[in-house]
This record gives sequence, structure tokens and C-alpha cells, in this order.
Amino acid sequence: MRRTRTTLIRLLALGVLALAPALTQQAPAATDYAAATFDITFETMAPYYEPRVAVVGVGAPVRWWNTTASPHSIRHDDCLDDGPCAFRSVAVPPDDSFVLAPLPPGRYTYHCELHPIMRGVLVVTDGQGGLERERTVAETER
Repeated sequence: MRRTRTTLIRLLALGVLALAPALTQQAPAATDYAAATFDITFETMAPYYEPRVAVVGVGAPVRWWNTTASPHSIRHDDCLDDGPCAFRSVAVPPDDSFVLAPLPPGRYTYHCELHPIMRGVLVVTDGQGGLERERTVAETER
């Protein structure tokens, strides 16, 4: 009886050890399922934003990286009119970034408030066909 009990304990221990990796794995964080962040870089020379016309799928956050020696900002052009202001950043210092939450589909023109000559376009599409079509249009606008 003692031998049977010892054998059962050993088998049970082996089973627990075999299951340990599965039991200790954590579920992926919600952000693991989110769309990849699309990066736009501030440039010191024209076209000032790279890419100047950025095409992203709906749900993708957008990040502007300031790789220049000066602060810059990002302001949706409709903020100047009576239209809805979709985004507006504070001054982004050198070697820093501004992340924009996902936007609904649309075409968003923007500029740097500190350097109004800096202008760009963000296009958010709602499907693969639209994404490819907008990328083609964006290439012709460069």
C-alpha cells in the first residue's frame, strides 16, 4: 500500500510539473491585439514630415517622433476653422514623441503651429481596398 501511495504521489508530481508551464503563462495583454503604431518622423528639411502623406488603417495609433533639434507640434487644420478639431499636440521636444489615439476613417491635414510651413496629411482608411487605393494616391502626391 505504501509503495502504491508513493508511486501515485510521484505520478501526481510529474503531472503537475508537466502542466506548470501552461499554468504559469499569462494571457496576452489587450494591447498585444491592438493595431501596430504607425510612425511619422519630424524632418529638418522639406517635406518636414516623413512620410508627408501617411496612410493608416482604422484602429492604428499614430506616433510623431521629433528627431530634430527644435520643438515641433501637430495640429489638425480643422482646429483653425469651425470644424471638429481631431487632434492637437503641445510642443514636442527633441528626441520625444506624440501619440495620437486611433481616429475614424477620413483625411486629416495638419501642420506644426511653431513652423506653419511644415504640413502633412494623415489618411485613415476602413478597409484593405481603401488602404491600397489611398497609398497609391499618396505616392502620386509626394
